[in-house]
Amino acid sequence: MNKQFEIKLTTRFKKQLKAIRKQPNFNYNELSRVIDMLSNDKILPEKYNNHLLNPKSKRYMGMSYSAGYIIGI
Repeated sequence: MNKQFEIKLTTRFKKQLKAIRKQPNFNYNELSRVIDMLSNDKILPEKYNNHLLNPKSKRYMGMSYSAGYIIGI
């Protein structure tokens, strides 16, 4: 059973999205697919360079921040 997370757009995300949409290689469908994968608690394919976004995050690919810190993620 997959978890379903609620997506909340922060002001910071909206500003960054506005800036990145101006780039010629921006693909909204690709972004939408990645957001959908994250909201369904799926691991991203390697091409997206999955990484810890926020050091205070409690979750990194199903792992707590402290466990990730211990193994050096």
